[in-house]
Amino acid sequence: MRLPSLLLLCFAACGPSSSVDEGLGVIQELDTSEQGITAFVRAGQYSAWLAEPSVHETRAPHGSKVRVFFNDVVERSLRDGNAIHPVGSILVKELFEDDGKTLRGHALDVKIAEGPGKDTWIFYEGFGPDYSNNYYGRAHSTCHGCHSDGKDYVTSPLP
Repeated sequence: MRLPSLLLLCFAACGPSSSVDEGLGVIQELDTSEQGITAFVRAGQYSAWLAEPSVHETRAPHGSKVRVFFNDVVERSLRDGNAIHPVGSILVKELFEDDGKTLRGHALDVKIAEGPGKDTWIFYEGFGPDYSNNYYGRAHSTCHGCHSDGKDYVTSPLP
């Protein structure tokens, strides 16, 4: 194989890409397929959840400005100080342009299996307007590294 072909294969494996549907169905009224998650975040179906009070600076690789929303399952788990979160824990991070006003995309984490470990989470990150080249998948290789710093892969504290 020629060097350019190797580089192309590495880029395809390391960069954002749509993955095969994880086939897990619905968890906490969320269709966990890539299409389902995209529809969920684009429709703002999380907007009534507990949220950080405002857009803020972040150290995360999602961009400089974010706002995080917590469903009731992960909210209870964080309040109880659980080391491992229950299935159905979901967090949505709105991703903003540097102006802090223009929504550019979403990141979402959903706990899909009991117990500890990266394989118990689906990670998603997508950008508008078309959300066509998303990060998506169980234990996604680009996502789980940063999230491993958190308590059971949750790095955002409750507001």
